[in-house]
Amino acid sequence: MELVYDWKSFQTLFYSKKKLNSSDLQTPVYLVCEGQVVISAFSEGQDLSEWIGATCDEVDSEFAHRELFVFDRNQVDQWMNQAVEKSHFYDQLQFLQAQSQPLRRNRSRNKSGDLTHRKHFLLRSLDTWWRVLLPSHFGIYISLDQNPAASIFLLVQKGRVASFHVPDLSSMIPDRRRVPSDVARYISERHLVPVQGLFLSTKEWAEWSENENPWPQIAAALRSDRTKLAPFNWGIAVLIVLRAYLGI
Repeated sequence: MELVYDWKSFQTLFYSKKKLNSSDLQTPVYLVCEGQVVISAFSEGQDLSEWIGATCDEVDSEFAHRELFVFDRNQVDQWMNQAVEKSHFYDQLQFLQAQSQPLRRNRSRNKSGDLTHRKHFLLRSLDTWWRVLLPSHFGIYISLDQNPAASIFLLVQKGRVASFHVPDLSSMIPDRRRVPSDVARYISERHLVPVQGLFLSTKEWAEWSENENPWPQIAAALRSDRTKLAPFNWGIAVLIVLRAYLGI
């Protein structure tokens, strides 16, 4: 994997494990089966390894109160082989999420018919009509608690996340690293693209990331100046307000 793909940092910010409590044990169960035999079983926050070797019907009966997705092993192998042809891990993940369709699905709770995986709100926004208004090439810099180690830079090309890494700010004057607009300008000059910085607390980022629709919270945080856009961009602010209060 190329150095511009810092998957560990990307996963920490966008795919962190959800904190589960007893009420979360309603999460879906995912099975990969060969014939009727389970060869892989997964549910978020729960170890289902004891069910490997059982039949799909046995698992279905045991988890009768849970949503169940069953995948055929041969089909999964084909998807995996096709995904490997993609340029990097993020593209592979996107491909698998888009292509994977269950062989069988019981007790559906999702009216759309899609798998229950929920894409992170920020990544999801890049795949909306916003692409028409945003530059074809730009960067997003996310900084948590103004800690360079808890940050990430996304390079977006035509609505697609092309690369991501923790930027090196070591050559900046230390005092300048604490000025959001200076940090955004520095990264923009290094990568020769316009950069929108988002500076906020780790706590708020975690809350937003677990929320299906965090946009009203984001708009409120910007109004109160708890969260900062750097440089401040009225166009981006308006898009956030439209998404928060009109859902568009």
